[in-house]
Amino acid sequence: MALFGRSKTDARKTAKSEYDKACSLRGDDRKEQAYQMKLALRCRAHIDKVFIEGAEGAEVYNDAVLICISEGKAKPEPPKPSAYMKIKTASGEVMSYLPEEYAEVVFRYGMRYQTMECTAAQAIQAVQQIANSVSFELKIEHPLVALQFLRDQLTEEGIDVEAELAALSGSDETDAS
Repeated sequence: MALFGRSKTDARKTAKSEYDKACSLRGDDRKEQAYQMKLALRCRAHIDKVFIEGAEGAEVYNDAVLICISEGKAKPEPPKPSAYMKIKTASGEVMSYLPEEYAEVVFRYGMRYQTMECTAAQAIQAVQQIANSVSFELKIEHPLVALQFLRDQLTEEGIDVEAELAALSGSDETDAS
């Protein structure tokens, strides 16, 4: 245990156990539903932050690749997201957990969006699928809305996000590759 507060390892164990507990609850009463929603909102914030980290990581990684190529060195390993992240909440900062396989997909789409390998609508659609999976696992009534900040930005630019997403429906352009 750390001298002041919990250690990082303890915080991570707690975050994972809270996620697992929320997934195991049936959501039969308001207390369980509130707990599941609290964890879902943490996951939504986690998803958004991982996407942003992927976008920011793409720039750093691409610069590192260019330097390595110019120096004749091997290409570095691409960055990886963490399944754990500090999230600011109304009651302070907490450690959040998002299953690694979800974090990796979200991070990869952040990178792909930043490097223009996919459109904003494709990124939103793919990340929304992750948010839907988290919503299902946590048994919340209404699915989380992923990447609201990006949706808002596109709307401000005059893009009909819902029409863009509808146009993508049924296509295989957002597979998790």
